[in-house]
Amino acid sequence: MSADQQYTHSPFGKITGKAAWIGFALLSAVGFAAMAACVRISSADLSQSEVVFFRNFIALLLLLPLLRHNHVSLKTSCLHLHLLRALAGLSAMYLYFYALNHLHLADALLLNYTSPVFIAVFAVVWLNEKWTLGRRLALGLSFAGLALLFHPSADLFSLAGLIGLASGALAGLALTTVKRLSDFDDPVSIVVWFALISSAISAIPMLWSFQWPEGMEWVWLLAVGLFGSIGQLALTSAYRRAPVTQVSPMGYTGILFAGIIGFLLWDETPDIAGLAGMLLIIAAGIAVARERATPAPQPPSGVPIIQSKTNVEDIKQA
Repeated sequence: MSADQQYTHSPFGKITGKAAWIGFALLSAVGFAAMAACVRISSADLSQSEVVFFRNFIALLLLLPLLRHNHVSLKTSCLHLHLLRALAGLSAMYLYFYALNHLHLADALLLNYTSPVFIAVFAVVWLNEKWTLGRRLALGLSFAGLALLFHPSADLFSLAGLIGLASGALAGLALTTVKRLSDFDDPVSIVVWFALISSAISAIPMLWSFQWPEGMEWVWLLAVGLFGSIGQLALTSAYRRAPVTQVSPMGYTGILFAGIIGFLLWDETPDIAGLAGMLLIIAAGIAVARERATPAPQPPSGVPIIQSKTNVEDIKQA
C-alpha cells in the first residue's frame, strides 16, 4: 500500500496522516538547522578536524547496535564504491563545516542543499539516466540562482562561498554513489561503512593536534549529535508516512529555520539579490524532487538515512 493510499480510508485518517508527515518533515528541518548552529558554536573552541571526527564517531556508535539488531553483514563486493562514497561524503562534510564558520548560517545550508541538482546531473552522466525537461529546468534555475548569490558585491562571492558550493557537489556525488550501492548492499550496511571509513580517516589529523573537549565543549558536541539524530529520525518517520516526492521539498524549510537562528544568534540578514537566488535554487531542488524519488536534502554531517525497502525501490526505479 502506498503512502498516499494508506490515508484515504476516511477524511479523519487522511487529515491526521498529512499532519503527521508534515510535522515530522518540519521537525527534521529544525533539527538540521539547529545542528548547523551547534557545529559553528563547537568549532569556536575545538578544531574542525575534532568536530568532524566526533560527528562521525557518534554516528558510528548509533549505527552499530542497528547493524547487530538487523543481523546485517558488512561483507561487500563493492569496497571501491564504499571508499568513493566515504571520500566524497567526508570531503563534503569538511567543506560544509568550513562554510558554516565563514558564511551566514542559511547561506552555508543553502549551498550544501544544491546537492539534489548535482545528483540529477551525476545520474545522467554516470548512471545513464534520461536528461529530462525537468532536470534541464532545474539546472537552469540553479545557474540563475547562483548568479544572483555570487554577484561581485555579495558575501558569497568569496573562497568560502565556492567551498560551500563544492560541499553541495560532493554531497551529490556521495548520494549518487549510494544509489549505485543500493543495487548490491543492504542500506544499513551502506551507512555503517560510511561511518566506519569516515571515523577512521577523520581520526588521522588528530594525531598531530588534539585537544580533549571539556565542560561545555562536550555539551555542544553532543548537541550536534542529538540534533542531527532528531533530524534523521524525523525525516525517516516522514518518509514512512508520505512519498519521497512530497517529503523532499519540505527539506528546504531548513534554510528558513537556519536564517531565523542566524538572525537571533549572530544578527545575520540576507540582501534582496541573495533572497532571490535562494528562491531560485530552492525551486530547482523542488523541481528535481517532484520528478524523481531523490531523498530530501540533508547536510553531510547528519547520520545517513536508513531507508525503508519501499523508498529503496523508489530510488532504484527513478
